[in-house]
Amino acid sequence: MSIIVSHVNVTEKFSSDYDNSTYAYEKMGNYVTGVPEAPALQTFATIYRPIHGYLAAIVCALGVLANVLNIIVLTRKNMISSTNIILTGLAISDGLTMAFCFPFALQTYVLYGPTSSVERDTLSNARYTLTYAIVSVILHSISIWLTVTLAVFRYVFIRFPRIGAYYCNIKRAKAAVVIVSIVVTVVCIPNSISYEFRSELRNESNTSQTEGVVWYIDVRNGTHGDIVLAKFNFWIQAVIVKLLPCLLLTVFSVLLVRTMQDVENRRKKMMTKNSVADGETHPIGSSTTSKRSRRSQRTTRMLLIVVILFLVTETPQGIMSLLNGLIEDFFHNIYTPLGELLEILTLLNNGINFVLYCSMSKQFRDTFIYIFCGCFPKVVERRKMHTVTTTMVTEGL
Repeated sequence: MSIIVSHVNVTEKFSSDYDNSTYAYEKMGNYVTGVPEAPALQTFATIYRPIHGYLAAIVCALGVLANVLNIIVLTRKNMISSTNIILTGLAISDGLTMAFCFPFALQTYVLYGPTSSVERDTLSNARYTLTYAIVSVILHSISIWLTVTLAVFRYVFIRFPRIGAYYCNIKRAKAAVVIVSIVVTVVCIPNSISYEFRSELRNESNTSQTEGVVWYIDVRNGTHGDIVLAKFNFWIQAVIVKLLPCLLLTVFSVLLVRTMQDVENRRKKMMTKNSVADGETHPIGSSTTSKRSRRSQRTTRMLLIVVILFLVTETPQGIMSLLNGLIEDFFHNIYTPLGELLEILTLLNNGINFVLYCSMSKQFRDTFIYIFCGCFPKVVERRKMHTVTTTMVTEGL
């Protein structure tokens, strides 16, 4: 079996069709206890699987389009900022992940049905599946760690404004995206060399299926070195790719919320002091400062939602990927029936950012309208004239 492959356990989809496939999780460690089969989960998987491919293909197509739009808007001259550089990197990795998933969903579920067959499981399809299994892990892992980077940048900026303005600039944001991409790719090398092609002769009587060879991919387990590599890859994927970024996202989400509350309380106190000094009966403040503060708060809330959505999607997968190697039969009885559900939730998360940006960022909406509609160019131009360069560099959307 594969170690959790990005948001899709690709090998699980194939090896579950074959009795001679390797169940590598049994080699990962000592079992704590066993877990019985859950009939309700099996029933759910049976009902959902036939429609999963169609739903995944639709979500991928729309998600690729949404991320392309994100890239176009976020890379406009008036949108360039450290935050938007990271969001652009996130859009690229999410969009590519969904682009690779689209043909996989069509081939595995839609064109030939979700069950194993000679027509579906050809050698060429196995080769693409192997490519997808490798690339999707790398791309989705980059997305996860870019989200962590985004949370770190935003926390430093609002908690330590002066330090954030110096260290969280455009140059360092670009460097962070490149470093994350390189490091994650290197970390995923064990996963990239863990697979091999396998085949079996299908010769079933009393069926309408064509006789012939079916191909699939599985984790190497022929030598002691292969088993050691499988163990090493398991803990890398479970801990470094899943659980560690989820832990960091949790910590920085809490810190962001607390810092936002502190900043808002300080702002209200300053406004109250100004109003008392001016002899006013109601708190007032500088119009420019107030607008800038509200915009910063809106940006932070939006980015916090992006972080939380990733956290909600990835945490269950991280926990289950760890339990797969610690609890007997957990993979077959619990994870496998939920595999498609976890996949579609992750795909939805990869494509939803465009909706968040449009609904929560006026500048993003204005720029999008200016580029694609051309109906309200004056709105964007007015915003350009009132934008302070240093604010654009640090705040983003």
